[in-house]
Amino acid sequence: MLLSSGLSFGALNAYFSYSSFDQPGESPYIETYLNVSGQSVNLVKNAQGKYQGKIEIQWIYTQGDSIVHFDKYHLLSPETDTESLNGIDFIDQQRVPLPAGNYSVQLKILDKNSDNPAFEAKQAIRINFPSDRITISDIELLESFEASTVKGKFTKSGYDVVPMVTAFYPKEISSIKFYSEIYRAKTALNEEYLLRYSISNSGNNRILNEFASIKKQTPEDVTVLMAEIPIEKLYSGNYFITVEVFNKRNVLLASKQVFFQRSNVSQLAKTDEDLATMNLENTFVAAMTDEDMMVEYISCLYPISSRFDAKISENIIGLHDMDYMRRYFYTFWIKRNPDNPEQAWLAYKEEVNTVEAAFGARNKKGYETDRGRVYLQYGPPNSIITEEMDPTTRPYSIWHYYQLDHQSNRKFVFYSLGNSTNDYQLIHSDAVGELQDAAWELKIHNRTQQFGSDMDIEKAIDTYGTKTKDNFNHPK
Repeated sequence: MLLSSGLSFGALNAYFSYSSFDQPGESPYIETYLNVSGQSVNLVKNAQGKYQGKIEIQWIYTQGDSIVHFDKYHLLSPETDTESLNGIDFIDQQRVPLPAGNYSVQLKILDKNSDNPAFEAKQAIRINFPSDRITISDIELLESFEASTVKGKFTKSGYDVVPMVTAFYPKEISSIKFYSEIYRAKTALNEEYLLRYSISNSGNNRILNEFASIKKQTPEDVTVLMAEIPIEKLYSGNYFITVEVFNKRNVLLASKQVFFQRSNVSQLAKTDEDLATMNLENTFVAAMTDEDMMVEYISCLYPISSRFDAKISENIIGLHDMDYMRRYFYTFWIKRNPDNPEQAWLAYKEEVNTVEAAFGARNKKGYETDRGRVYLQYGPPNSIITEEMDPTTRPYSIWHYYQLDHQSNRKFVFYSLGNSTNDYQLIHSDAVGELQDAAWELKIHNRTQQFGSDMDIEKAIDTYGTKTKDNFNHPK
C-alpha cells in the first residue's frame, strides 16, 4: 500500500510513503520512501567547500509495547555551489524485514542546520501475505525504471526503480509508472492466469477501458509487474490503479489498489470546448434555471471534488454565467457516471440532504462542516462514539471506518468548542491526507486541565471517568 503524506517540519517539507513486499521462503519487508524538498533544506558549507544539507532521520517500529526495529542516521542532500537546492529533491529509501502482523511506525525528522524543532509522525501498517493462496504486493508508484546490472539502493528484480513518493500527477506528467509483485501463482494455481492492470474512478471504481491492459502469465513463485500507462487523455480527478489476478474461468483470485490524483488542464479545456457546442436541452441540467440554486448545487460538490475541481468551481461561480455553470455541473457528473449522470447526482443530493439534517450548523450548511465533508467524501462511518456530557472534556465525536478507499481501520476525531453549536471541528485523523495532531487528547481535555506552555505533552493527563483513549483505540 502506498500512502503518501505531506509533512511540514517548520521550513522543511517532505513526503513519506511505504510499500510492503513478500519474499517467499524469507521474511516479508517494508520499503519506506521519504522525499525531501531541496528548496526547504538549510545548506551549510562542508569540508569540500560545497553547500550541503543534513537531515537527521529516526525510525521506530513497534508491535504492541515492544520495539522491533530502531534506526537513526543522517541523510545528506546533493552538494551544490550555491546556497539553494531550488528544484532539486532527494529521496531516502529503507527496507526493513518484518514478519506478518500489525505494527506502528514512528518517523522523526530534523534539519540539523535549522533551529526548528524535530517533527514526529506515526503510521499504522499491516503485513499480510498468506502462504496458501495468490497474493499481490503493494503497488509502488514510480518516477522511472530502467534495467540495471549494478545493484544499488533502488534496485529490485534487476531494475533500478525510483519511487514516486507523492500520488499527484500534474499535466506535465504524461504517463503513470508502477511496480508490483504477484506471489505463489505456481504453487497455488499452477496454470496460466490472466493479469489485469487498469485505472478506475475512485468514486465508483468504474474501470476506464482505454486505460486497462490484460496479460496472460505463466505461473511463477514471484512474478514482477512493471508497467506504464499513458495518461495524456486522463481527465482531472481522483483515481485508482488496480492490479488483479484471474484464473482461466475468469474468477478473481487477488487484487490490490493504489490511489492517485490527476490534474490535467488541457483535457478540461478540451472538454469545455466540446461542451460549448453541446445541446443540453435534453439533459437533466436543462431544467436548472435558478442561479442561486445552481450556485448551491455546485458548492455542495466540494467534499467530493479534487483540489483542482474545487478551484475551478470557485471561478465558475464568480462568473455568474448560468450556461457555463450548467455545463460544468453536467461535466462533473457525466465523468462519474457516463451512463446515467442524473442518477449519480440525485443519489448524491440525497446524501447532501442527510448531512444537512444531521450536521447543519447556525452559520454553515451541512456539507460545509467537517463532519459533513467527511461523510460525503468517505460515506457513513461504521461506528460513531459521541461524548457530550463528560465534565472534563469538550464535546467530541469519534468516527471509525473499517475500510476507507485503499486504507483500513481509520478514525476521525471531531470536537466542539462550545456546548451549544452543532459545528464539530476535525481535530485528528489517522487517514492519509487528513489533519493529524498527536496532541488531540490534550486539546479535548483543555476545558479542565492546565498544561502551561509545554507542548511536548501529547496525551491528556489521565482523569477519572474519562474514556477518550479507550473510545479511540477500541471503537464500539
